[in-house]
Amino acid sequence: MKSVVISRHALLEAQEQALRELGAEVVEVCAQYEPDKDNLRWKEQGVEAIFTVALPPALLARLCEAFRVFTFDMESAGVAEDEGTARAWCAEAPRVRSYLPAREGSLRLLEFRGVSELKIQIQTTRVWEVVS
Repeated sequence: MKSVVISRHALLEAQEQALRELGAEVVEVCAQYEPDKDNLRWKEQGVEAIFTVALPPALLARLCEAFRVFTFDMESAGVAEDEGTARAWCAEAPRVRSYLPAREGSLRLLEFRGVSELKIQIQTTRVWEVVS
């Protein structure tokens, strides 16, 4: 299936393996998603699926309206106080481990666990109404 990967980071070896084994033919990798521009363009290219790590719920909902959406499941394994510690931890299992800067100034340790297909159902309940 023709696919797009939305990610700001290089894919781990295990993520690339998952894409291959799921039959994903990656036609584009992009760092950002702009629904009004990208959905139409990707539909015209025959894209069927999107793979991503994390996007805000509103953007995920827009994606799910147009494509099958899959997430790379990344499990947090804590934080490292310095880059040397983070690199050493990743070196123990480089196919599945990475790290990212965390808000506290430390480095968040992440381990790839699998791929999940995302289905979003939006339910609305009016909580306020204009009265004439």
